[in-house]
Amino acid sequence: MENKDELLRKINTNDPEAVEEAIREIKETGDSTIIVPLLDILSSQPDTYVISGIVGLLADVRESNFRDVLLERIRQENPHVKAILLRIAWESSLDYSGHLDLFTDILLNDEFVAAFEASTLIENFVHNLTEEQHHRLHAFFEQIPADKQFLIENIIAEMENGEE
Repeated sequence: MENKDELLRKINTNDPEAVEEAIREIKETGDSTIIVPLLDILSSQPDTYVISGIVGLLADVRESNFRDVLLERIRQENPHVKAILLRIAWESSLDYSGHLDLFTDILLNDEFVAAFEASTLIENFVHNLTEEQHHRLHAFFEQIPADKQFLIENIIAEMENGEE
């Protein structure tokens, strides 16, 4: 395996083949020490194919401590990067339902791209919510301003599917 610095250098190039090669090698080796540097790359506004590759790679991470790292980054990042990190969360098989309040706050208070990704994430884990969380979510719907109402329509539909 190439060393971590070399793999990160390849990801930071403008060469799609080098990016794909590095991501493939990271997937094969499963070295979790590269997670934080990959998140750092996302913060540097890389090209779309780099973002897609990193999102796909990180969405496959199954380690539960990754969830904590990702949640901390979501809390800290600017709206553009936050939206990318939320995409990782909703593409992941890890359960983020225990952090409903964070995602409803983003949906309510952040700009559109991050709010949209938060709504998609909530929609995906709505069936994992406790009864108490369902009540909080219903109460939250009353706070949504008119210009964001459409963001909760799929969440409501998904909740109704589960309540039938």
